[in-house]
Amino acid sequence: MTSTTAAIPTAERDISALLVEARRELDSIANRGIVSAPRAVADTLTTLEELAPTLIPLGQALAARLGDRERSDLHELIERIEVRAGSRPRADLAYEHLLVLVSQLQELLRRLERAHGISCRPRRAAAANRGSQDQPSGPQPGP
Repeated sequence: MTSTTAAIPTAERDISALLVEARRELDSIANRGIVSAPRAVADTLTTLEELAPTLIPLGQALAARLGDRERSDLHELIERIEVRAGSRPRADLAYEHLLVLVSQLQELLRRLERAHGISCRPRRAAAANRGSQDQPSGPQPGP
């Protein structure tokens, strides 16, 4: 029997690597800015539509381990992602469609990262914190 669903990595390190790569992809999209030009929107939507089937099975596996309320919330998020990733928006709504899909995938990824013990602290915040650690706090001695 053959299966057409995406294979779920069995090793925790495989899942971690997959989540790190998904984070890199989503951060790349967010950091370069989501451009509203039709071709850029179409290209980014294609990327996200390819990423969604990778994260959805991991989200479903996570949901199976959660309590009722958390499971229900996660299933609703996954369902919204599936619908959005599987639909073709009208041209005049494509940009908004893209923004919502990015947001939904980021939320799913955050939940997966937490569940798998992967630091999901945004890189910009980490860089800002490193910069503030380099500078002494409190008043500086005068000349």
